[in-house]
Amino acid sequence: MTEASAAQKARQVPLKARIGFGVGDFGFLLVWQGTAMFLMYFYTDVLGISPAIAGMIYMIAMIWDAVTDPVFAALADRTRSRFGMYRPWLLFGAVPFGIAYPLAFSGPGSLPIDPVMWALVTHILLRTAYTVVSMPFNSLQARLTSDGGERSVLAGFRMVGAATGGLAVVFLTPVIVQVFGEGREAQAYFVSACISGGLATLALLYCFFSMREPEAVPTRSESLLGDLKSIFPMFLANPPLIRVFSIIVLGSVCLGMFGKNMLYHFKYDLQRPELTVIALVLPAILLVLTVPFWVWISKLSSKRFSLALGTFVSLAGYLLFFVNFQNWLWLTFSSILVIGAGSSSLAVMFWAMLPDTVEYGEVKTGVRAEAKTFGFATFAQKAATGINAVLLGALLGVAGFQANAALSPETLLGMKAIMALIPAAGAVGILLILRGYTLDHARHRELVAQLEARRAAAAG
Repeated sequence: MTEASAAQKARQVPLKARIGFGVGDFGFLLVWQGTAMFLMYFYTDVLGISPAIAGMIYMIAMIWDAVTDPVFAALADRTRSRFGMYRPWLLFGAVPFGIAYPLAFSGPGSLPIDPVMWALVTHILLRTAYTVVSMPFNSLQARLTSDGGERSVLAGFRMVGAATGGLAVVFLTPVIVQVFGEGREAQAYFVSACISGGLATLALLYCFFSMREPEAVPTRSESLLGDLKSIFPMFLANPPLIRVFSIIVLGSVCLGMFGKNMLYHFKYDLQRPELTVIALVLPAILLVLTVPFWVWISKLSSKRFSLALGTFVSLAGYLLFFVNFQNWLWLTFSSILVIGAGSSSLAVMFWAMLPDTVEYGEVKTGVRAEAKTFGFATFAQKAATGINAVLLGALLGVAGFQANAALSPETLLGMKAIMALIPAAGAVGILLILRGYTLDHARHRELVAQLEARRAAAAG
């Protein structure tokens, strides 16, 4: 065995840890996908909150994230324990995370609390619990290996777990709602969230026990305040990170409109709410099936090309969905299949590209900042979710949407435009951003070699 092949083998992650990483994201997607797909609808059609106010709840939570995300990122980077840097956060944060999710799908009941205030407090609680566990979990991908190809494999395992979690929640929630029947949606959503929260807790605990972290790379010690002050300069010094950050923000804000409107489309436009389960399940199944393909494409060419190809496919799907003015079901579901197959590349490649920016930043600044880097990604996702909800609430109001009422053809067309044309514009934006992304396999190998040479020189 050559020295190079021995070094590459040393960077491989054991199968048990790969599976554990995938199971961890299974738990996260139970909550993330459930929140993305159902919480806005729960606010408007179950709690009776107006779309604009519901969007403001997301916005306030986003502002809260802007405070808490960098703090927990800095704390995670400073953690040292017998369990490692990031795994302890999974151990101690799993149960609060699992409890916070069903609370977000609850109402004040007989308590003298305004539903809006209840929704705001429980939403912030959920976002905080999510930050505590997701920030360290995301950082593990860069900690477990420095090999770019192995990170693509990890991203593949992660996305299979994520797709399975997303599939589980988008199947479980509507089925339970249908079982409970009309007039009992509030109880149905809460029961479904309790089941998902319990499974999410077990998944994070399994992730904790399935892996071990490599020894932490020594870094210069700074105060917590110094760590916080260094986050934004670190971001500006890392152009690949800026582009990846921009891609996930644009993708979450624009592409997220499609999934968030699925319940509204099948309930008000097609008037076939019983088909919602199929429409929500199809993209999750496609994600599981297409993950190996996108990983293979990325290894054959580059992560950038894999993401660009998938984005172009999804763009075609969004346009096809919008021009289906007759609402033919076969064309509706064909469009959903095309969109699901294409957009799955973003889910895989984002998490494959992001860890590579850690080495780029370390070469440029001399500081390895895994949690801070992934903290930007976590904040980007959650901030984009907030922007998406605010924008969606405002646009639904402009279109003339009223919950549980008959809608005019003009309103239905406006809602369809929100659902398809905004994601199409986002796909075009992602393709433009990718044109300037230059951190390919060869460049990343050069960065890793530079870092290894530095460490060898420092040790010698």
